[in-house]
Amino acid sequence: MSRQTGTVITIVVAVITLCCSSFCCLFGALTLFGGATWSEELGTGEIPPVYGAPVICLGLLVWLVPLLLYLFLVQRQPPAETADYEEIEEI
Repeated sequence: MSRQTGTVITIVVAVITLCCSSFCCLFGALTLFGGATWSEELGTGEIPPVYGAPVICLGLLVWLVPLLLYLFLVQRQPPAETADYEEIEEI
């Protein structure tokens, strides 16, 4: 896999991660500030604001995935080597 392919994969994963984690952080913030409720057949209630903080942390923690992908796919690859003309002439 080339460096360009690794970079493209990292960008695609970063965009997907941004979409998922932004909703996670949004709903965590709504819960943290007391705007989240639940409802079911037996009644309704408010979700305790304390439950919003872990959701925000998980949304931010997901951003480690593109960073790790970048480090493993792009940074770990050796630079492209040029052909050595002396070796070609010997063959």
